[in-house]
Amino acid sequence: MEVSEDVLLKAVDLALGMGSSYAETRFQVDSVRFIHVRNGALQSIGNYSYGGVSVRVLVDGMWGFAATSDTSWDSIKDAVSRAVTYARAVARIRRRKIRLGHERLARVSYSVNEGIKVEDLSDDYLVKYLTGLDSRIKVEPRVRVRNLFLNVKITDKVLITSDGAYVRSRVPRIYLFGSLIAYDPQKGSAQRNVEFGGSGGFEILGNVEQELDREVSAIRDVLDKAKPLPHDDVMDVVFSPELAGIFVHESVGHPSELDRIMGREGAEAGESYMRVDYLGSYKLGSDLVTIIDDPTIPNSYGYYLVDEEGVPARPRYLIRNGYVNEFLMNREYASYIGLTSNAAARASEFDKEPIPRMANTYLAPGDWKPEEIVRETRKGLFIASYTEWNIDDRRWFGRYGGFEAYYIENGDLKYMVRDPFIEVDTKTLWSNVDAVANDLRFFPGTCGKGNPEQGVPVFLGGVTFRVSGVRVLKSPT
Repeated sequence: MEVSEDVLLKAVDLALGMGSSYAETRFQVDSVRFIHVRNGALQSIGNYSYGGVSVRVLVDGMWGFAATSDTSWDSIKDAVSRAVTYARAVARIRRRKIRLGHERLARVSYSVNEGIKVEDLSDDYLVKYLTGLDSRIKVEPRVRVRNLFLNVKITDKVLITSDGAYVRSRVPRIYLFGSLIAYDPQKGSAQRNVEFGGSGGFEILGNVEQELDREVSAIRDVLDKAKPLPHDDVMDVVFSPELAGIFVHESVGHPSELDRIMGREGAEAGESYMRVDYLGSYKLGSDLVTIIDDPTIPNSYGYYLVDEEGVPARPRYLIRNGYVNEFLMNREYASYIGLTSNAAARASEFDKEPIPRMANTYLAPGDWKPEEIVRETRKGLFIASYTEWNIDDRRWFGRYGGFEAYYIENGDLKYMVRDPFIEVDTKTLWSNVDAVANDLRFFPGTCGKGNPEQGVPVFLGGVTFRVSGVRVLKSPT
């Protein structure tokens, strides 16, 4: 599937001729290859591609959006007409008109290098790779269910806007997901999901074997050594980079999306505790807390250099030294508060509109070493990994279940704790941070949002850090 840039420019000109004050066309093709192995046996394997052209226009202060998978000129011309018609229809009934800021727009072509191109690897090789990973897992025979999913997606895009943006990009992403379920008749069950990936070639998965070996060891220890806390308690808790990742994503990243703050997501994906007037003045965390969302991290799963509106990407400091510093904004929502976009407009597929999204969100490193934080903790808990999380619609109250966890006494890891849960509100979580380490790590994930829902690739990450005065609940079973 291919569309010439001349055709995309022609569509933009057509939209302007039909009365649009702004128009953009985006051609996107996603080429996917997938393999699923369950308990060492191949379950599914295949490849497919999908794509097309989307048209978004601004007419009488309203958006109109249409897309087509038919890349003939007649179909694209029809999409332009539909987008203009939709915008005019909405403009008659909506009072608040949309305006766009005057951002610096990009004219660039870029691609992510692949050390080992997955398309050069045979199906047999990749199946053998997954079955080899399965063999490493089943050395612990109590891991009864072993699901491994490998997904490779290459995304090719061309974006042209009426105010001068031109972006051509090619980003290959590789993602490996494992679902491991162990069962012991005397010890019960343990379940762990693991994720690996990034943008680039097959070399992205270079350390998977060692990580899986560690996960299998942790599952074994959870079954054999872990014991529940004697009672609920309030204590200091040391969280690993994996926990930092889920915390920043759910309790800071989503609430910082400006369209959510201003109500657009209220009936779809929830609301936000953030308010527009928090910007620069509300202290959410301690001085040690800086949380960044950065699309430009090389080989990251959420990597991009220019967003879907043509705005060059950069690191976004959502929280700086505890203060709300920046929201995730596209051109529309930034203009409502007198700012310019910080390149947060993303769309998952060709037929989805760009909306404010995260990319790679993380807790910034501090000066401590992880072992120093544990050594300086008199009584508490160290949670190395988690099994589940829950958070309310406004992203204020959270409940998180630990998987690999240890009781700390006088700076030593005394014993493994079975299924601890923490309950904490977002303000307490970040205000009570009193130590932040320097061991930055990232974990891939898929972030859901929008209607129709869009799942975009992201990194969740951070460092080991300690929070004082956390409510810890003993195992519910």
